[in-house]
Amino acid sequence: MSATAVGAAMVLALTGCSSSTGTSSQSKDSLVWSMWISGTADKAAWQKVADGAGADGGPKVTIQGSPFNDYWTKLRTQLGTGSAPCIVTVQSLRTANYTDVLRPIDEYAKSAGTDLPAFDSAALDGMKVGGKLYALPYDTGPLMMFYNKDLFKEVGAAAPKPGWTVAEFEAAAAKFKAAGKTMLGSTVEDLNLESMILGYNGGRVLTSDGRLDAENPQFAQGLDWISSLVKKGEATQASSDPSADNNAFVSKQVGLYTDGPWGLLDQKAKAKFPIGVATMPSGTSGPSSFSAGSGFGISKQCKYPEQAYRAIETMTSEKTLTSLATQGRAFPARTAAQKAWYDNAGIDGADSVFPVAQKNATPLPGNKQSDQLSQLFVQYGIQAVNGQGSGAETMKSIAGQLAQ
Repeated sequence: MSATAVGAAMVLALTGCSSSTGTSSQSKDSLVWSMWISGTADKAAWQKVADGAGADGGPKVTIQGSPFNDYWTKLRTQLGTGSAPCIVTVQSLRTANYTDVLRPIDEYAKSAGTDLPAFDSAALDGMKVGGKLYALPYDTGPLMMFYNKDLFKEVGAAAPKPGWTVAEFEAAAAKFKAAGKTMLGSTVEDLNLESMILGYNGGRVLTSDGRLDAENPQFAQGLDWISSLVKKGEATQASSDPSADNNAFVSKQVGLYTDGPWGLLDQKAKAKFPIGVATMPSGTSGPSSFSAGSGFGISKQCKYPEQAYRAIETMTSEKTLTSLATQGRAFPARTAAQKAWYDNAGIDGADSVFPVAQKNATPLPGNKQSDQLSQLFVQYGIQAVNGQGSGAETMKSIAGQLAQ
């Protein structure tokens, strides 16, 4: 994934169980799991996870799948109409939106003796709201940059090093411009945009405790900085298409773009050039980025929470996450499974850049208005990035919409 890029994939029919399936059709031996699915290969990979949940005597798990962008609308409808699956997949920055319909799982983890320290601490923290754990994470990762090694050499720009600075980033962008090429593929996706600005000057619209600060002046200045890159021709104009930056990168129209580790192997398969990975450029606040991940929780409607927890323990086990890592499906939330991802990736430098990026990353906190904020970035953020208004004016408009 880039998370919303997954949503741009082909639309699938719901598999195994339709949205009309009620909780009454589930039993302690047969549970429904709701998951976003982006294609045939993706479906096959997650089916193996479902099959594994029942292989050791646990309940049979049936997948209910839909593309990422449709997933959240359908899930909220199910959770509000009594037709919820027992096992629910949630994204870290959206977990706060669903605490009213998800069970905290701390007591289940304690009763089962789950080794929580075996999970990456940032991944685990991302699944918490108000100190309570709502899901076991299966993947994680900091936002970083992927770059075209050939293009950097062609324009004479220095290859990014872990911890590279905004000044070095801008120097490379100038090299691209001098060669008649564009370096950065712009985006207004929430996680990507917020991570880039956090690295630039520490600006953030969500405080560390998840409160909205939409008119944060540093964040507005960060928007102005990105807009200046677009104005100089060093970055593309932003688009409402969440895949525009990914596609521009693969087609060699830009030299780099922002993404998470979940997107690296997919891009490697598409790109006809060697890919490099780099940390977000660090500015006035030092090296920093946001991290995010996803995990499996239990709906409050589920009548069999103990069985559901047993299933999600298996679905996030080292064995399962190692398997997903070797398929390139997820950068594992369990640290012991991460080596398998590096071995499978075959990306030169990934094993040195990722730890640096992860060390300097903080989980992007969720907020009950996160979905609305994401939509407003698409509606108004594009205007700021593309020079149709200042960052301050844009964020004032967004704050006004959030207050309604």
